[in-house]
Amino acid sequence: MTGGAVVEQVTLGDHVCWTYDDDADALDAVARFVVTGLRLGQKVLCLLDALEPAAVVAAVRSAGGPPDAARADGRLRILPAVEVHRDGGRSASDATVATLAVEIARAHREGHSGLRLVSDMAWASRDGTPLAELRRYEAAMNALFPAGRAAALCLYDRRLFPADRWRAVAAVHPATAGPGADRAWVPLLRAYRTADPPGLRLVGQIDWSNREALGAMLTGLAGPTPSGRPAVLDVSDVSFADVAAASALLDAERTSAPNGLRLVGCRPVVRRLLDLVRDTGFAHTVGQPA
Repeated sequence: MTGGAVVEQVTLGDHVCWTYDDDADALDAVARFVVTGLRLGQKVLCLLDALEPAAVVAAVRSAGGPPDAARADGRLRILPAVEVHRDGGRSASDATVATLAVEIARAHREGHSGLRLVSDMAWASRDGTPLAELRRYEAAMNALFPAGRAAALCLYDRRLFPADRWRAVAAVHPATAGPGADRAWVPLLRAYRTADPPGLRLVGQIDWSNREALGAMLTGLAGPTPSGRPAVLDVSDVSFADVAAASALLDAERTSAPNGLRLVGCRPVVRRLLDLVRDTGFAHTVGQPA
């Protein structure tokens, strides 16, 4: 399995930071991501910047996809990233997230099983977008995926983004990978919206590489539930959490309003960590990830 082939394991609900330093690797990943989506009956939206549309179309064709037919019938759309990410020459993170939410809803209404988004983030380096603003945008994006109607591959060229910058951005993604990913790679953390009881189910592991994405997901749980009861955060499929992640979970449980948040399904190892953090008061000193 090539590095690009691991993107075939990205499913609806995933928000992945894909880092690379070679255009050929990026095109391979994008092509596999697009072809997989088309094969599964999903709509695909490619927001490109550094990658040329013609090169992406050629890569999709080489990977066995039907780019021309898919573009003709609207299953594949290729747009300049700046048309969505910029408004009046200034970044508009909230507006971008709202626009993508509309696209997800449109894909559902059109009968597609979901929407796949390729987001070439080279524009953020060229335009000098502040790191805090870029992180806020990527964190806000996390609210779009737990419903299981969308997946995103955010492309970060390491030749354009210094290591400390792309790592800081990667931390607000639930998962990060690239051409060197192991064949056994799967997204480190996944989140699924639940209806009965209303809340969120987490699957995977939470550590330094994605704990800030957890913070964004927990923020999305704020607000009243239809029943007026506390939202439920199901962590039965969380196999690992570090101390800072445990503090975030407990702090969210303590401060969520107006109805609170109830943690359920803790594995013994996670429960012991939560008890330790609660007993030491660490949750009150660290707080929720930014």
